[in-house]
Amino acid sequence: MSPEHIFVADGGGSGCRVSLIDRQGTTLATLRGGAANIGSDYPSAQKNLLHAIEEVYHMAGLPQKQRQRDFALFGLAGDGEGASARQLAKALGFGKTHIVSDIDIAVEGALGDGNGFVVGLGTGSFFVARHEGATTRIGGWGPQLGDECSGVWLGLAALRATLHAHDRLIDHSPLTSGILARFKGSPREIVRFARSATSADMARFAPDIAKANRQGDPVATEIMGQGVHLLCQRIDALSELSGGVDMSCYLLGGLAPIYEPLLPQNYRSLCHKPAGSALDGAASLAFKHLIAADSVSLSYPASNRS
Repeated sequence: MSPEHIFVADGGGSGCRVSLIDRQGTTLATLRGGAANIGSDYPSAQKNLLHAIEEVYHMAGLPQKQRQRDFALFGLAGDGEGASARQLAKALGFGKTHIVSDIDIAVEGALGDGNGFVVGLGTGSFFVARHEGATTRIGGWGPQLGDECSGVWLGLAALRATLHAHDRLIDHSPLTSGILARFKGSPREIVRFARSATSADMARFAPDIAKANRQGDPVATEIMGQGVHLLCQRIDALSELSGGVDMSCYLLGGLAPIYEPLLPQNYRSLCHKPAGSALDGAASLAFKHLIAADSVSLSYPASNRS
């Protein structure tokens, strides 16, 4: 049976965005909700997504039981293809559910069917190249083993520098002094915080680091400089893995406006505005999935970039 509506979601450690769409691609309702990383905090992700689903159906003037006849596509951070995804699909009550990575919908939204480099710079991070049908990915391995340049990475770097300043390995700066004061001057409180902090908690230091960098804070400048170095290094690696091509680069996420002005000119010249958002990408993938299954006859309008 063909679905009557399509529900799409973009979920990560800092929050989620969801939309309800009709079969012609018209958005009926959209909203922002709580964190939805099914890898790091499955119970909260399920709770927040259920709340967002109920709210968006209410906004669209549709009964909650309607979703039993609808199709849903979720692009979520965490275990997009494992047991958590299967558990979530059963819990949300849609007629049919398809769950992919938040990286998949971000790339689809940025590129459409085109080529390019896509760099996600939010709570976490990822680096993807698509060239002539081949997709190459670097990173996106989570805060413990990767997520370089991300909000979590920046937060950890700032806390580490604060402890180094406390140990007199480096000089204190306004940034590290401010962070230490936030923890009542106690490095042990920093350690306790780091042990229990969520990715979103850690990423909340990123705006302070960016502001301190603009004000010439030496520690913030060092941290942001290292982030820019790692970002350029990964773009270079994507180019080499794609055959040495220079393609348009799309920086996504809340930290994109912070990093882009700091890039060397030759990298900055590659940067362009994405074709669409991750939520647009989720809608595009949902319609492609349904078209492949002969469930809908109309295609979702997606922009092509090259």
